[in-house]
Amino acid sequence: MAESKPTPVFQLNGQWLNLVTIILGIAAAYFMTIQSLKIELASKAETVMVGALDKKLANFEILLQEGVIGKEQFYQFSSDVEARLIRIEDYLVEYSGENIGKK
Repeated sequence: MAESKPTPVFQLNGQWLNLVTIILGIAAAYFMTIQSLKIELASKAETVMVGALDKKLANFEILLQEGVIGKEQFYQFSSDVEARLIRIEDYLVEYSGENIGKK
């Protein structure tokens, strides 16, 4: 009598290898597409913000050139903004110090 060989339940032959390769390629393409979309959206958002800031600065420069505000008013405004920023910074330092032990 001829002896029969047991057939393995799962053989990794050429067709299965091709299928696994295709699935991995599709998954890689999907994740790369998602990542490139995230980068592109972040770049557009940054461009929009830089454009808005540029317009605001240009308007401010026009106001200075037209003489709508004087140098003294500008320095007073600058001092007021600096004082506000210092108060905000002090608040943030104090607030973050209170929450360090609560986490």
